[in-house]
Amino acid sequence: MKLRIATYNIHKGVSSFGSRPRIHALKKALVSMDADVMFLQEVQGRHDLLALRHAEHWPTESQHDFLAGDSHHAVYGMNAVYDHGHHGNALLSSFPIASSDNQDVSDHAYERRGVLHCVVQTPRAEVHCYVVHLGLFAGSRQRQTDALIEAVGNSAPHDEPIIIAGDFNDWGNHLGRALRTQIGRA
Repeated sequence: MKLRIATYNIHKGVSSFGSRPRIHALKKALVSMDADVMFLQEVQGRHDLLALRHAEHWPTESQHDFLAGDSHHAVYGMNAVYDHGHHGNALLSSFPIASSDNQDVSDHAYERRGVLHCVVQTPRAEVHCYVVHLGLFAGSRQRQTDALIEAVGNSAPHDEPIIIAGDFNDWGNHLGRALRTQIGRA
């Protein structure tokens, strides 16, 4: 069985310049990917200010539910909480999601980060999916990678398939080998 996987940092559903809403264009792009499982980062569970400012273009439900639509199941892991809302990682799956757990792997107060672990029930096997969004600083990323490796070791039986996807902020590609070697499944 082949799974079609996508990962996307949606940057809270707004453009980088001017914070214009682009959540509807993102939904259209995600639908066009026809992915079975989507690993999303910087998903708004709630953002009162953007919803108020862009009422005619902002979904009434959370972004993960809006993006999932009727075709996917959705799970959200809240990482950053502020007065006017919160955001985190999400997993959308065309297959049922048996369980989920969000682990805080924040390294300091200025970047709230998490690892969202979901067990997806495909027709052939349960697949352990880990949605990650690692920090901007190398030291933080390394400590968060260590926490991810420990989380996988503690939550996914060694004989069950895993998928780790997300925004690693690993521009020099330093973490991939460590993940494969230390998790021991590559």
